[in-house]
Amino acid sequence: MNIFYSNTIQNEFIALPDDEARHCTKVLRKTVGDDIYVIDGSGNLHKAQLTSISSKHVVAKIIETTQQYGCHPYYIRMIVSPPKNIDRFEFFIEKAVEIGVNEIIPVVTTHSERKQIKVERLERIMISAMKQSYKAQKPIIHNLQAFTKVVKTDFSGIKCIAHCKADATQTLKQFHQPKEISIIIGPEGDFSPEEIAMAETHSWQTISLGASRLRTETAALVAVQSVQFLWL
Repeated sequence: MNIFYSNTIQNEFIALPDDEARHCTKVLRKTVGDDIYVIDGSGNLHKAQLTSISSKHVVAKIIETTQQYGCHPYYIRMIVSPPKNIDRFEFFIEKAVEIGVNEIIPVVTTHSERKQIKVERLERIMISAMKQSYKAQKPIIHNLQAFTKVVKTDFSGIKCIAHCKADATQTLKQFHQPKEISIIIGPEGDFSPEEIAMAETHSWQTISLGASRLRTETAALVAVQSVQFLWL
């Protein structure tokens, strides 16, 4: 099943954005009267019939809608310091969306080597991963934020931090099917002692992701996958 993405919906009609419209008409050779499937980023999969095709517009009429398509029963918020090699962070974004993530907050910490990202590019990677993995809910991705700001935010649910300096005994499996969970993963140089202390002061629980020392993007993906396993 070929899936398109569009959040441009008015009444019962969907307009495809330029890149999706080109793929629909030029690559797949869809014509008026053909059925297509469109995810809207809000959790809905729409079956629609093409009604208008021109050089600038592709419009389809919604026939039926499946709600909560590909969604999971929990909310996971990943707070990650992007590594110096941006390709690794983009890999994390892609795979986290495929597995299942609701929100991603990139953070700048004391030891962070990367202090800028291109959110627009990450959005495109997320949409591509959504289509590939049959998910209709687009995760929220934020601009880079300071660790000191994020760690003080009063997130609901369970709050966890994974770092290399502690001999942690608590793991994610101790949380039985958490409805909402936030997990902070540090940079390649790990968190500073002051950052760890600040997190503990604001009720973040230290967790272990295993005995191996993991790269940032690997640790983040292990966390995402571990939460999914709790719900299998």
